Amino acid sequence: MTGLATLAFVLAGIHAGGAAVIPGAGTAPAWSPNAERIAYVSGGSVWVADADGSHRALLVRRADDPAWSPSGTRLAFTRGGSVWTIRADGADERRIAPGAHAAWSPDGARIAFDRGGVTYVVSSSGGAARAFTHGVTPAYSRAGRIAVVDDGTVRVGTTIYGTGSDPSWSPDGQDLAYESGGTIYVGGIAVARGRDPAWRPEPGPRELLPDFDQRAPEGLVIAGSPGHWKLGFTSLVDNVGLGPAIIEGVRPSGAARMVAAQHVQLANGGTHTYRDVGRLRYTNSAPHFHWHYVKFDAFELRSLDGRTLVRDRKSGFCLADHYGIAPGYWPFRSAHFLSSCAQGQPHATHVLQGTSRGFTDRYPAFFHGQNVDITGVPAGVYILVHRVNENLLLHELRYENDAASVRIRVTWRVGRPSVRILRRCGGTATCGPASARDL
Repeated sequence: MTGLATLAFVLAGIHAGGAAVIPGAGTAPAWSPNAERIAYVSGGSVWVADADGSHRALLVRRADDPAWSPSGTRLAFTRGGSVWTIRADGADERRIAPGAHAAWSPDGARIAFDRGGVTYVVSSSGGAARAFTHGVTPAYSRAGRIAVVDDGTVRVGTTIYGTGSDPSWSPDGQDLAYESGGTIYVGGIAVARGRDPAWRPEPGPRELLPDFDQRAPEGLVIAGSPGHWKLGFTSLVDNVGLGPAIIEGVRPSGAARMVAAQHVQLANGGTHTYRDVGRLRYTNSAPHFHWHYVKFDAFELRSLDGRTLVRDRKSGFCLADHYGIAPGYWPFRSAHFLSSCAQGQPHATHVLQGTSRGFTDRYPAFFHGQNVDITGVPAGVYILVHRVNENLLLHELRYENDAASVRIRVTWRVGRPSVRILRRCGGTATCGPASARDL
């Protein structure tokens, strides 16, 4: 056994190694694969927080039993008698199958769940489920073994581990924690008072990941002429993470675009590289004649019921440390990325760009695609959404702060549009009403 410090459990708050990480009401803790974050249930909804309980955020309402995917980019949960999944930024809910208590396979390809006293396995994208064994609350080990609770007995195949509930495998797959009578057991030995045990992963050297915090759109302005009107805006994305976002593009022989890799600094001084995290495209449009990381930030105008009406046509961003304006205290803040992204070099085969801690990628209205076309948008109230890392290709410390929005009113007078901001909403793509009269 690797020790109590590796277990999270519930006892008048969520504990990790005996310390109350999240005081107050909280159940069903689940560690992220890199051990940096905890998902849990409070007030009938799923929340996420850093491992020390800070940076708490609501992820999905009316949900229970969270479980992280091995990639850390999606979570499964239970709602209304069915298993669902959602992206770690709170977008893209998907109903997978009727059932509860989801558990991801080690490769993320499958989800185990229970229904009617039987554990089933289904593709993580949904589809036909197959019965696996009698029992409930399945738990996958690193080697793909499934523990279940069958008539009050915790078992794996024909091997019985004890009488209890809520099985949870150790990271190496050698030990199984479970709860019985308000006590947590490992290997048949009582280790703590509590329930809902969750074993903390052991990821190795800590990754000093960036954290892209999207600010709400600002500097809204209308420009154009009859038959062609655009809504411009300023976008701002702060890096408030543990380390820089380092993007390296390399162009394969004969290819038009570069393939991006992300280099993540480690606490031990090393570097971990994630391959194929996007594309870089050479932009040949004044005043831009350099290589852009494609779809770093995306913009769209939505109806109040969430339908996308208009999207931007921006090709990408040259990430650099031009603005050291991220909120907060950043001692020894220093710019490291000040290149022009291979300006004037359409035949370049390599480029390095990025954003350091405490710096902001800021682009003003109409600066190469900082707008959406509202020519055909009728008068009404809408949501303007900005979302960084839209495809979740870049690895971050947190994802739930990747979107922000403003609620706006568009009016037309004598064929010319105008816009008024009703409310600013950081950290969400669904900006609620400022007041009843705005509806």
